Amino acid sequence: MTSRSHIFLIIFLLASAIIPLKAMPTEDFVDCSPAQKLLTVQIHALGGGSTITQNYKKVFPVITNQNINMGNSWGIGAKAVFGIREYLGFGTSANVTINNYNIDMAILGDDRLSMSAAFLNNRFVTLNIPVFVNFHFNVARSVAWNVETGLFFSYGFAGHQKQRIYRAEINSMDEFIPELESIRTDYYKSPRTLFNSFRRTDIGFHIGTSLDFGPHLTVGVQSQFGFKNAAITTGVANPSIHNISLHALIGYRF
Repeated sequence: MTSRSHIFLIIFLLASAIIPLKAMPTEDFVDCSPAQKLLTVQIHALGGGSTITQNYKKVFPVITNQNINMGNSWGIGAKAVFGIREYLGFGTSANVTINNYNIDMAILGDDRLSMSAAFLNNRFVTLNIPVFVNFHFNVARSVAWNVETGLFFSYGFAGHQKQRIYRAEINSMDEFIPELESIRTDYYKSPRTLFNSFRRTDIGFHIGTSLDFGPHLTVGVQSQFGFKNAAITTGVANPSIHNISLHALIGYRF
């Protein structure tokens, strides 16, 4: 078969696939008619990452080097969307998530003769409740695109911080003396967390998008950014810390 014949065959196959789709009745991309369902309920699983924004190096000059590493985050939840129009609804959900992130930093002693390397593993568990506006668009037959935006409230009810602190100093005989200290403490409102403790409550911005396939399957992604300063300090220095999360979502609609 010649190359020209190959081209005509490809065009024919593409036309054969496209023409029936064009002939199929499709819904409007934006359907302004009244909502067919007053309430849509969904259960879902979440998986992704969590971290914080912070200004530790600016607030604490003794920190000479620092890395913040996003950790894994996962959870389960349920969502309810109240339909107003086919393209518009108001929704809320309740999610329980387990969140992790890690910090490593180098800390210079006040006497400039000692140095510490701190490794912090943070884990906290939250109940997360977003409230949002949901926009619903018809992409293709049995496929719909959702965009949601609003605010969230979260309450942390468990968590811990694991500290591994390697200290090294030079004594009066110019000998190098290493030391290791390991601490496990509560994440929330604990006086033993390094530099600051953490507030249980947060409020912030919520945004998400998803695709509905058929009558039941939903696949999407959502992100949240906390407005509230999560740090609690008793000293003069006041760091600014905000929670961030990013999750993929797979759900089942009833």
